[in-house]
Amino acid sequence: MSLSDGGLPGEERSRGRAGSGPCRARLLCMRKRVLERNGALILISLLAVGLGWSLLAEAKARRSHRRSAPAATAAADCKVDRDCALVVDDCCPCSQGGKQRSVPKKGKDAYEKARKKRCAGTMCTEMMSEDPSCSQVPFCGAGICELGAAP
Repeated sequence: MSLSDGGLPGEERSRGRAGSGPCRARLLCMRKRVLERNGALILISLLAVGLGWSLLAEAKARRSHRRSAPAATAAADCKVDRDCALVVDDCCPCSQGGKQRSVPKKGKDAYEKARKKRCAGTMCTEMMSEDPSCSQVPFCGAGICELGAAP
């Protein structure tokens, strides 16, 4: 029997017309198994793509949240240099390989509270940072707290 006859290679017809008898049943069983295997592969593939997509979306959301929180705090108004304060930027201070930034004094407590929550499990290195921000001082420039060279 050949594939053009509706069967599989090596199969023989037992009796009667084409497509009847045990050959027809065997063919249907094999097709059913192939569809079941392909269906399972398609389902697994869709689950993997869905999981990957959700992880990617979550990572993007975390990244945009980290960028927007400090920017919102840093954009607050100041009038004089005394209105600005130094805080640890991200998780590690300058004494542990990190850097610092300038924020308005009125938003310092909220920034520190959020930073401590965000960095709860972070470990820092025991080395002095060489980041330029570690030797700068806060000042108010055009209503925004910034860092600059010490006078």
